[in-house]
Amino acid sequence: MKKYGLSLIFSLAIITNLFGQQIKPKGQFIQDSMAIGEPIQYSLSVRYPAEFQILMPDSLFNYAPFEYATKQYFPTKSDSIQSFDSVIYTLSSFEIDKVQMLKLPIFLIQGEDSTAIYADEDSLFLEEQIQVVSDSLKMKTDAIITKLDKDFNYPYLIAFLIAVGIVLLLIFIFFGNKLRKKWRIWRLNKRHTKFRISFEGKLSTVGDIPVEKIEKLLYMWKKHAEFVSGSPYAKLTSKEINQMQEHKELYENLKSIDKTIYSSKGRENATEAFQFLLNYADVILEERIKAIANGK
Repeated sequence: MKKYGLSLIFSLAIITNLFGQQIKPKGQFIQDSMAIGEPIQYSLSVRYPAEFQILMPDSLFNYAPFEYATKQYFPTKSDSIQSFDSVIYTLSSFEIDKVQMLKLPIFLIQGEDSTAIYADEDSLFLEEQIQVVSDSLKMKTDAIITKLDKDFNYPYLIAFLIAVGIVLLLIFIFFGNKLRKKWRIWRLNKRHTKFRISFEGKLSTVGDIPVEKIEKLLYMWKKHAEFVSGSPYAKLTSKEINQMQEHKELYENLKSIDKTIYSSKGRENATEAFQFLLNYADVILEERIKAIANGK
């Protein structure tokens, strides 16, 4: 039995190595330098055997130290032997490292599993926007002398500040925990109300907007759910969210939206699915408020 297990592992290693030799993705920045927050473009392309199936990173992938903005797909080009896919990602960075590097993978689908094959790492330089001020500059002094009024009663000011400090300390001691809870709940409600108005305003156009905007709308919901609950919704796939929440109806609606994004099918159900997510955000908020009220 042990012998067969070792043979299987060895065979899988050989197959993975062969895939790596047949498929070599190419990733590179389209420019050599950038400014902080400036949109920059990164090209990822790959040529692979026509019988293989691959996927490119989407908006849920971790592009650190960069932040994802948009992507532009190009139609697959195929002949009887090979296929060619390419994507241009628009990213930005708010890091201050002078050299920033990135390498992205493509995912080779093998049944229910996938293998990540990475492109070579590429880098670009951060442009300095603020020039160093010369030490040779001299300050110009004002020769006009102004007499200051020194009659201000500082002892009264100090006594007043001490009294205010004592009052604030007493309030904090007796009511601090309750006030912190109220502040957190007020902040969550304010953020949720703003999100609801913005999200609901986009639902009427879900059936007509491009796939990229549908993907952004899903990411918007995940970021809000993450802010409210403290759970990493934005970093999780639909399957991982289901494992965390164990909510069948939530999972079905997330899968419906995924189907629209990745296959452009099921658009007629996308609006209902997003409406469910909006209502489920209310449930997440209620659960979080109860947890705060109970001291969690």
